[in-house]
Amino acid sequence: MSPKKTLVLGTLLLVPVLVFLFLKTFGVNTFSLRTYFPAKVTTTTVDGLAKTDTVFQKVPDFQLTSQTGASFSHKNLQGKIYVAHFFDASCQGSCKQVSTQLSRVQDAFYAYPEVMIVSFSLNPAQDHLGVLQGYAKSFKANPAHWVFLMGPKAQIDSIAALGSTASVNNSKEKNHDELWLVDMEGHVRGVYEGNKADEVDRLITEINVLLNEKKQ
Repeated sequence: MSPKKTLVLGTLLLVPVLVFLFLKTFGVNTFSLRTYFPAKVTTTTVDGLAKTDTVFQKVPDFQLTSQTGASFSHKNLQGKIYVAHFFDASCQGSCKQVSTQLSRVQDAFYAYPEVMIVSFSLNPAQDHLGVLQGYAKSFKANPAHWVFLMGPKAQIDSIAALGSTASVNNSKEKNHDELWLVDMEGHVRGVYEGNKADEVDRLITEINVLLNEKKQ
């Protein structure tokens, strides 16, 4: 084989390798979730250019009681990604659909201890321990992955009112169908209609996005 043909053949064999290395190094698509509920936005001028900084609200600290009767607080969620859910055990219809959809989330991440579901009762006066236990059992909730919480109404109201301009006293008007995806820093990174299967599919996908962020 002539040197010219050898050079051409070598080039043809090398091109796919170079393309692979380029794509491996520079061609990885990354997708980052937005952060919800800004607390304040400040604008400063640096070298004549306007620079905007946003501080986002976090889920408030809390100390509540789970369906097991044990104390459960924000500290139990350190290093966790979780889905926040607001419910009333007496609510029927779409409320039940949301919990059924959340069972899918529990199943999807059963092998991931860093992913949890946290359901806050908006009616703690009625949703006493026995009610929480029965409700959790009806959806086969594993307390290691899915906790149902009751406790002082003021604490739950302050969480439910996150990102809302309404008074925290209006938490009973909270949309029971709404789910939040909360990252390890306590910021809300996704909002979903929990009674819709396609929205919960998106939630499952975006939990995987946050898990991937954690690895990087």
